[in-house]
Amino acid sequence: MPTDMPDVFDATADEFAAWTKETNAAIGTAGAAGGDPAETRLLLELMRDYLGVADPCDLGPGDLRALLLDIYPRKVTVLSREDTVGTIPAARDLLRFMAETGRASSVATLESELDEIEPGFPDAVMDPANWGIARSFVQGMASDGVDFSDQGAIDRWIAGHNLRQQLGLLGDEDPFPGNSEPDEDALIKEAFGLPDRLPALRLPGQAELAAAARESQLLACARALAVWADGRELTEDGDLVPAELTAAARLLGIEVPAAAASIADVPELRQTWHLACCTYFIDNDGSRAGVHDAVDEWPDGSDENVLDIWAAAFSHQCGHSLQIDGQGDELPAGLSLGSAGVGLVMALFLARGEGMRRGECRSLMNELATVDLTPADAAKTRAAWLRAHGEMADLLLDRLSHHGAVEVDSDVARLTPLAMWQLREELADTTEIPLLPATAQMTAADLVAFGVDAPKDELAREQQAWLAARPAAEAARELLRVAADGGPAERMTGASLATAVGAAAEPSWREALDDPVLGAYAKVALNQLAGHDPTADPLPGLEIGPDEAASMLGDTLMAMSEVIEGEELAEVVRRAVRPGREEQLFELMWRSANPAARLSLDVLGRLHPDKKIAKAARKAAHKARSRLGPRSPVGPRWGVCP
Repeated sequence: MPTDMPDVFDATADEFAAWTKETNAAIGTAGAAGGDPAETRLLLELMRDYLGVADPCDLGPGDLRALLLDIYPRKVTVLSREDTVGTIPAARDLLRFMAETGRASSVATLESELDEIEPGFPDAVMDPANWGIARSFVQGMASDGVDFSDQGAIDRWIAGHNLRQQLGLLGDEDPFPGNSEPDEDALIKEAFGLPDRLPALRLPGQAELAAAARESQLLACARALAVWADGRELTEDGDLVPAELTAAARLLGIEVPAAAASIADVPELRQTWHLACCTYFIDNDGSRAGVHDAVDEWPDGSDENVLDIWAAAFSHQCGHSLQIDGQGDELPAGLSLGSAGVGLVMALFLARGEGMRRGECRSLMNELATVDLTPADAAKTRAAWLRAHGEMADLLLDRLSHHGAVEVDSDVARLTPLAMWQLREELADTTEIPLLPATAQMTAADLVAFGVDAPKDELAREQQAWLAARPAAEAARELLRVAADGGPAERMTGASLATAVGAAAEPSWREALDDPVLGAYAKVALNQLAGHDPTADPLPGLEIGPDEAASMLGDTLMAMSEVIEGEELAEVVRRAVRPGREEQLFELMWRSANPAARLSLDVLGRLHPDKKIAKAARKAAHKARSRLGPRSPVGPRWGVCP
């Protein structure tokens, strides 16, 4: 959450704290302001960050309901119902403060809305169906009794869930260095090994996303059930009474077993009922069902409200629907169904357009769901679940498919743009995930920056569209300009994209022949345009010299330096030089005009698995530093990080 509040929210929080102190001092405890200023500040921050109001004075009908029943449960970790007691009083005092200080002429409507919210607020906050992904993990730690002041206990809990091994994405650094309590954003980032930045996404606009959300079959059924159930009798647990099951199931086209004695005996109906409750289509707090305002918003409400409802249903399916399946099963304690669902969806998010095969999805979910069990209990539990419900992954993928969140094509599952949008929203506080501009507005720098880390299939689509939208010769010139000014990764990516332009790029390549870092790439491209192999059959004057080969190798190693492993690095060197000739290569690299070649010697010295070769690289790196001196200036075009 941002630390610097806009002036209006910061000022309101500070003035509220002063007003509370003065009011309490003036009239004592009777009638004094009872809200906690810290809780009020939190509410103001949530308004600013997630409610989208420009000023607290702009609060209108429905805003407090969204703030307290949707945003608060999703974003604020509350460990027990008792911890919710101060929130409503804080909201009441904020309204009173706004009225008394002239910030709002009338707050009667907002106070009435707060009266309606208050009875169900603790339930909403503590209902897992309302939690965001980050809170689900922190809440899981609390449920397992993890001491948040014990860093070792936190680390053991994370290791116990084994997400590092299962997803294969995490590093070894302490997730919370120097902190006594975990930050939710840091926890979710560490749990899934998220970097500070992921490749940009191309997503539809809000109107197109909302149109896709309105096609959710699950929400259509949930709304129909809510409308039908309005006024009907409920059990003490807030479920339909047995006498109503047949009619409810008939409405949805569900078959009711002859022996069904409760909604628990009709799994598909139970899932739809829970979904209707978690999306606030149904009010099941009393002896008879009612309908909430969300029924009026779906599917014909504003795009923003439709997307909010869709997102709540998506979160429920990922983190809660399998737990509903497992209610009443005699399975070993410790089955992590919610974590398994969230883990699969996060893995699909990171797989992007490539997706995951159904078999991979099944293996991942089975491993994540039983990570806290002994091998014997895990095998027994998986077999029992399979007999009772079928494959976990198949259940979840089927539901997400009917919700418009997943597409399964040729046995490969991929998230839809709608689900990618929602997960990007969830991860906004932990990882930067830019959005690609419209193709017509994309610059060469945008395309190159995207291409550095983007999956090949996504880059191919963007490259094709970008090149089609502008003259080829101009496109090549722009790409090579970015390549010349960038670091090794940008240089390699820009050169590759310019090569794809074809013959129209030839004039730009010839201009680049004299560039000390692009010259080698230009020779390769010009040879290829002429149908010649730049290594075995180069054109006269376009031969790749040893120093140029060393420069290109330096670019390759530096571009891969953050992810390359020792054996992989050794293979790159073997392809570049015959065994026994490494020292001659390193001599060329430390003398190279391309500083990336010199810097790559440090990478070779640290990571090459052959101790003799690594020592030779370190020796050459020392020569390079001695030659340049400690204060040698280097510019950004060389890709050198200060």
